Amino acid sequence: AGMALGMMREGELCAYALLLVVAGQAELLRIATDSACRRQGIGRALLRACLERLEQCGCRELFLEVRESNAAARALYESEGFEQVGRRPGYYVLPKEDALILRRAL
Repeated sequence: AGMALGMMREGELCAYALLLVVAGQAELLRIATDSACRRQGIGRALLRACLERLEQCGCRELFLEVRESNAAARALYESEGFEQVGRRPGYYVLPKEDALILRRAL
């Protein structure tokens, strides 16, 4: 099943997350924050809301892919308990780059 969560600020959508949930496992397909709302803790708050909602649904783990060069996103995920469990060579294009597969137990 699909799941979407959003964060509003002054009546405007400023961040959203899309997740896929199957048999106790979830995948974070996309999490995005509007450029005007970045570096204000909104992405972290949204990620935590996702984790809470998934736990309420009985999910046991959450997976995601992140660009190897995306240091800010990697730092966020690591600070929230995600660990690298794999790599997808050439997963991203423009520019071509490996994806790191991260996992967090719920």
